[in-house]
Amino acid sequence: MSVKKQELPACDPRGAYGLALGYATSTAGGDHLRAYPITHEVLRKPVATDRFTFSGKARIIKISEDANAAVDSLTACQFIFFACSLEEYSRAFSAVTGQGASAQQLLNAGERIYYNERMMNATNGFAAADDDLPARFFTEPGSSGDGIDVHPIDRADFLQARANYYKVRGLNENGMPTREKARQLNLPWND
Repeated sequence: MSVKKQELPACDPRGAYGLALGYATSTAGGDHLRAYPITHEVLRKPVATDRFTFSGKARIIKISEDANAAVDSLTACQFIFFACSLEEYSRAFSAVTGQGASAQQLLNAGERIYYNERMMNATNGFAAADDDLPARFFTEPGSSGDGIDVHPIDRADFLQARANYYKVRGLNENGMPTREKARQLNLPWND
């Protein structure tokens, strides 16, 4: 069970649809730390969402990926991120480096990092077909306790969520980076 040949961690994406989208679109493959929507879907923070719907998840995944890329670039533990905001990270960054950086500047840096990773993946042959989950998640129910039914993910809903993600991320309909978005983020473009 893998995405982009990265084995999936222990969390079943049929139980949290943001996680399903995050696994599929992660630049590193099925990595739960690239976007961590479990905070929204299970911990219900900072914004509670229904874990069994893709509604609003494209934007949550994009923002989470950008924030986590920024935090990773600071070499900070992501689990501290549960208790710290980007505002707090920006203050810590400024205290350590003597250079000011707002939370929005960190988020913008994270967006450039993540888009650059998408560009590198595209250069190495990754495309929309790689931003997918194993077929089993669309055909078999999951298991659960407490009488909760964990249904297979609806394939059409997943594909629409992925298309929404591509739109908010600034990718084309095939999940590929665009020259316009790369220039907007001040990233080099190789033709």
